[in-house]
Parts: sequence; C-alpha cells; structure tokens
Amino acid sequence: METVGAFQLDFHFKTQKALCRLLLAISTHSSTTMSGNYYKQKYGNKRQKQASHQQASYQQQKQRFQDNNGVRTPGDLAHHLQQLDRQQYGAYKELLNYEYSLPGFTLIFDKVQSDPFAPPSRIRVLVKNDIAQFPDIYYSSNDRRVALSDYLTRELVSKIKVLRMDRRFNTSHWNDVKGGQFEIMQPGQQILDRTSIVIYQGHIEARFTFGLPARGRTITAQRAMDVLTGQLPDIVKYALKFTLLDQQDLKSFIESYEDQQWLRKQLAVQDLVAFVPDGAMLPRESGVSYKPLKTQNAVPFKSPESLKVDFACPSGKRVTGMGIRRGITMIAGGGYHGKSTLLEALEHGIYNHIPGDGREYLVCDPTLCKIRSEDGRSIEAVDISPYIDNLPFGVDSTSFSTKDASGSTSMAASIQEMVEIGAGTLLYDEDTCATNFMIRDQRMQRIIQKENEPITPLVYKIRSLYLEKGVSSILVIGGCGDYVDVANCVLEMRNYSPRDITEFAKEIASQYPSDLRQEGGTTYGNVAHRKLCIPEHTLGKQKVNSMSNISYDGQELVLSAASNLVDRGQTNWIVAAIPYLYKERSTIQFTLKDALYQLDSKIDADPTPHPNQMLRAPMDIVDLTVATGEYARPTVFQLAQAINRLRGLKAVSPLS
Repeated sequence: METVGAFQLDFHFKTQKALCRLLLAISTHSSTTMSGNYYKQKYGNKRQKQASHQQASYQQQKQRFQDNNGVRTPGDLAHHLQQLDRQQYGAYKELLNYEYSLPGFTLIFDKVQSDPFAPPSRIRVLVKNDIAQFPDIYYSSNDRRVALSDYLTRELVSKIKVLRMDRRFNTSHWNDVKGGQFEIMQPGQQILDRTSIVIYQGHIEARFTFGLPARGRTITAQRAMDVLTGQLPDIVKYALKFTLLDQQDLKSFIESYEDQQWLRKQLAVQDLVAFVPDGAMLPRESGVSYKPLKTQNAVPFKSPESLKVDFACPSGKRVTGMGIRRGITMIAGGGYHGKSTLLEALEHGIYNHIPGDGREYLVCDPTLCKIRSEDGRSIEAVDISPYIDNLPFGVDSTSFSTKDASGSTSMAASIQEMVEIGAGTLLYDEDTCATNFMIRDQRMQRIIQKENEPITPLVYKIRSLYLEKGVSSILVIGGCGDYVDVANCVLEMRNYSPRDITEFAKEIASQYPSDLRQEGGTTYGNVAHRKLCIPEHTLGKQKVNSMSNISYDGQELVLSAASNLVDRGQTNWIVAAIPYLYKERSTIQFTLKDALYQLDSKIDADPTPHPNQMLRAPMDIVDLTVATGEYARPTVFQLAQAINRLRGLKAVSPLS
C-alpha cells in the first residue's frame, strides 16, 4: 500500500509538472508571436517601405518637373550625387529637376534611364559664347556652322577616347558595377549636318549619352562624379574652347567643306553630273568600311585628257580631274579593274568628305540616287507603265500596287519614285540589277513576241528618260554591249584607271550592229505625283536595328535600297520623321514631293534658343519631346525611299 501510494503521489507530481511546462510553453509562444508581430509591424519590412517611399518620391519629382514646365532650379551636382549614393536606381530621376553650373558650362539631364540595363541617359552641356570665344566668321553661314559642328564633334570623340570615358564597366556578375560609358555620336568619313553639336550665335551645346552607374540596381555615385565633375570639365575645355584648339587645322577643315560645297554647285554650271579629282584614292578598306584603303597597291585616280576639267576653289585651291557630263555614261572594263569602286565613290559623292579621306573634292549631283533590284518589296500606286504594261487580266500598271514585287517590277517602281521626287541622276550596277529589266536580246525578242512580253527593258527608255525628263544615267556594264548604242560616253576602267573609249566603242558597235527591235515607243511616258497616307502603325514603338533596318510596332522596314546612307544618325532621323509626317498629315494634303521638300526646308533653318536656356536644333522638329544628339541629316530621296517601302502605305489620289 505504501508503494502504491508513493507511486500515485509521484505520478500526480510529474503530471502537474508536465502540465506547468505545457502552459508555460503556450504562454511563451503566444507572447513571442504577439511581440514578433508588434516589432515586425513597427520596424520590419524596411526594404519594402523604403522602396515604396522612394517610388512615391520619384513620382513627386516627376510631377514637380512637369508642374514647372521643365524649368530647372540651380543645383550642386557633386552634392546631389553624394546624396543619391547607395539609393535605389530610380532616385537618379531627381537629377531631371536641376541645372548644374560647372567650370565653364551648364549641364542638364534631358532623360534619365529607368534602370542600368535601359538605353543610356541623355545629357546636354551648354558653353556660352563668352567662354567658347569662337569668332563669328567660323559660323557666319550655314555651311560653316555645319562644318564647325562636325569638327567639334570629332574633337569631343577624340578626347573621350583618350580618357577612356566611352568604356563601360566590364563585369560578369549581376551585383557588379554596371554602366559608366560616356559617349557622343561618332562621325565617319563624311561631314554631315548633325545634332551632336548645336551652335547659336556662338553658344555651343553638346549632347551626350551617359550610362549612369549602379551596382545591381543600387546607385554607385562615385563613377558618375568622376565623369561629370572630374573628366567632363576637361574635355569641354579642350574641345569646345577656340583658343585651345588647333586653329589652323580647324580653318583648313572648314575651307575644305566650303570648297566641296562650291564645287557641287559648279556641276550644273558646267553641265556636269560628277567630278572626280586627280589624285583621289577611291578604294576603301572593305565592303563594310568607308575608310580609305591603306596599301601600296592603291592607285591614285587620273582623269583621261578628253574629260579633264579644272576649278579654282574659293579657298584658292586649284583642282583638276574628270568631269562626267549630263546624259548617259557607260562604265565598262574587265572584272576587278575598278568599275564598281568608281560607281560606289560616285554614289557617295553627294557628301563632303573629311580632309585626308581620299575622296574629298569628289562631288556629284546632290539629287543622285542608285537603282537596284529588290525582290519582295512593297509598291503602292506607282505608274510603272513606261516599263511594264499590257499585264495579264487587264491589271492597271498606271497605278500599280503589290506587296511582293519581282526584281524587274521593283526597278521600274524605284526609277519612277525617284523621278517623282526630282532625281536628276540615276546609277545602275549591272551586278545588282534584274537582267530582264536591263536588256532583251535579239533571240528572246523572236522567241517571245512583244505583245506577250509586258516588260520594256531600260535600254529602250534610257534615252527618252534623259531627253524628256532631264534624268542622266551612269551604268556599270560588263556583259551587255547594246548600251553602247545609247551611251554619250563610254569609259573603260583598266587597272583602276579610266580611259575614254567612246569613239572606239561606237566604231565596234557600227561594225557589229545589234539588230534589236525598238520596243520603247516614241515617248518616255508618265510619272505620277501621289498623295499618300502613311500607315498608323508607324506611331508604335520605334526601333533602329541597323543603319538599313528599322521597325515600327514590330513591323520591319528594310532600307537596303538607300545604299548611300552612311551614318546611323540618318536612320535615327528617318525613323522619327515618318510618324511626324503622319501626325502632320502633310503627305495627304500635298504630294509626297511637296511634303518632303517642305520638311527639308524646315531643317534648313538656324538653331534657336529654348526657354530652358538650352538650344533647339532644326532637326529636333520631328520629336520635340527629346533633344537627342543622335540625328544626322539624310536627303529627301532617302526619306522617300523609306516611305515608299512602308507596308500598309495607301494612295489618296494619284495625280498626273
């Protein structure tokens, strides 16, 4: 009994002890949970709260900037960057609200990227005329302003490369520092009207892009401070201040540009369409480079005596060389002897080239365009009847449309489209042309009778195109001797040197007549002047994939026909100009030609000051929401080539 009682007492004690432990555990858990929730609510979710707070702050900054109509307040850039260090990346947006005075210039942010992986931010630098100190004579005319702008852009590119500011951080991990590259649009061998430098009454504005640095998505301000407050003042000082430049080099650069402009104007006076100077180095490094070929085998150009002309330029420089007269010029010769090299140089003769390029002083008719075959291109309401008529099923070729043109049809349309806009000289390279559009030989004329062949080859229309429309032609021909009959001048390229063989070629033609049946009719035919409705999808997302490939809202537009585009900045401007024309409805109210020349006249204007104390370039007109330094001026013909290839383009009313 005692044993049992002791056991019961011990069991009762252990049960009570266990129960107390259980109650204590429940009480502790409840207390911990309550206190955990309390402290979590009070001090927890720090990152989420911080991100939410910063997002509200960014929206306030954006709203503040909009409420102030873009007017910025003076600020201390170094101080602001220090404050932003280690904050979330979006805090960079605060920089939009201020203008910063640094030694010798004012700096503003036009656009701040949303994250380190987005396209870089845009900044502008303004150097007042009393700091830049450029004499008026250096920008007193539009030509001098363009040349000075181009020269200063090259100076900035050079200084940026020397300081390695154009290199981004080379990192492999997500949390490493990203961005940091500081750039300006890099010019090529041609001197172009650009927006990278804007000049107004001696004030100079430079437009850059800068990848604002970050570690992950956290601001790393030190690199931004190094570039913007350390290196940038030096490059602005040494590249945009007249007294610190090589003034003789600048003077020679501007004189060379003015001489080339003057030479191009003399072509019409001398009844020429092109001039190639003696001593020119026409070959290039490669098919994808515009830089001159540096080799002992490069042959300097030398004009045949029968075609030699000379000019005394405004600078006092005297140049001699080959003049190609209006009419029809045929360039013949064996393979690899320089025919296509000469034609490619002529194609780019619409531009002025930098001193030392080898093609400086080579000038051509500014309305010159190249025609090539383009299988699959889109055509809208073009009158191709001079070349293609009598189509099956009674299809009308006076207002012809297709979404999938053949090579010959594309060439017919391209000729008519360029003549519509006002082209005065057309180039053809036999290698890139549709054979059945160039010629139909005697045997084929007998095998397929004319009433069953809708295509009239170019050889039968090229004379009337010149005599009636005033359009000259330059052709590279290696396998079709029938063009000798219609040519005014025949050149032979032999070992990269031209020879005038017109008399010899005509003599051979008379000894061996082609006996072709004339199929071109008595007149050239009509050229339609169209009003066009640009498709609405051009208002969608714009993307420049390459210099010859763009897209709107995912729909690709190939610009390979505009083979004389030489700068991505030209493509950048074209991709912005097309939706501008859509919004203005100018191609509906006026013919395409009139609409394009009206726009071209607007970008002939001088830069103007802007209320925010910065400058506005004439090319900015196509998109006033952003001041970009990445535009370069194309020709009206290049813009027309882009518009004509838009899928979804519709004619409003074809006119005679």
